[in-house]
Amino acid sequence: MREEILRKLIDRTAKALNVDASTLNENTIVADLGLKSLEMAGIIASFEDDYDAYIKYTDFMHAKTIGEAADILVKAVG
Repeated sequence: MREEILRKLIDRTAKALNVDASTLNENTIVADLGLKSLEMAGIIASFEDDYDAYIKYTDFMHAKTIGEAADILVKAVG
């Protein structure tokens, strides 16, 4: 499940930033991406819809890398 969530997270992040998904990976530093809070909220909401789960925004915001964010999502969606 982690690989599926990681792939979706990379794809959705790339779409939000209007960049090629191949430029992102699990070691990409989230703070370096310049995501706005509204973009982050949209990504979280999309996972909540996909997996019918609640994802704590503050937990997600503390992820240092895309991989850490994926791990938070995996825990949340169970």
